[in-house]
Amino acid sequence: MQQLTILILCVFILCITIAPGQAGVYRWKDDDGKIVFGDTPPKDKAATAVNIENTEHSGTQFATPDQVKDIERDAKNRRPKSPPASRQSRNKIDSHCRRYISELNKVDIYLQHTDTERDRLKARDLRKLIKKECANNVLTQKFNDGRCTRYRKKLSETEIFLEHTSSPRDEQKAEDLKKQIARECQ
Repeated sequence: MQQLTILILCVFILCITIAPGQAGVYRWKDDDGKIVFGDTPPKDKAATAVNIENTEHSGTQFATPDQVKDIERDAKNRRPKSPPASRQSRNKIDSHCRRYISELNKVDIYLQHTDTERDRLKARDLRKLIKKECANNVLTQKFNDGRCTRYRKKLSETEIFLEHTSSPRDEQKAEDLKKQIARECQ
């Protein structure tokens, strides 16, 4: 609705600026601080005369109420349609749920090679958070977001580093990133 209001205001301002030069146009701020244009200055507010070039033969006219309705209808029809619910829920997820999923996957992967009580508790707590705050199928979703891009970039950097300086720690890091990407990313 705000875009529609801005569109109508722009059409109005355009019509005012190219209206015949003999008509007086004034500009002032209303009580809400918004700029208002009109052909008669208000008595209780300071108004500024707007200089308009003579465009007497431009052929420009103000939109009729029916034309304004047509503009509004066309603006509504041009709005992007929302994707089907299944695709929308698959691609759109709350940022905190996405963070929980990522953290849970990191902890689960880490637990495969370094099992600690603290990490098992952390994984359990993250599962509870996800179950309580997120959709039921959220753990099986695949994403194609900035987080996946960062994983892939970090994996590439690690693999390049491993080409000339190999260490068990970095090899494990590369394997963990591959698993993270396989679990979360499309």
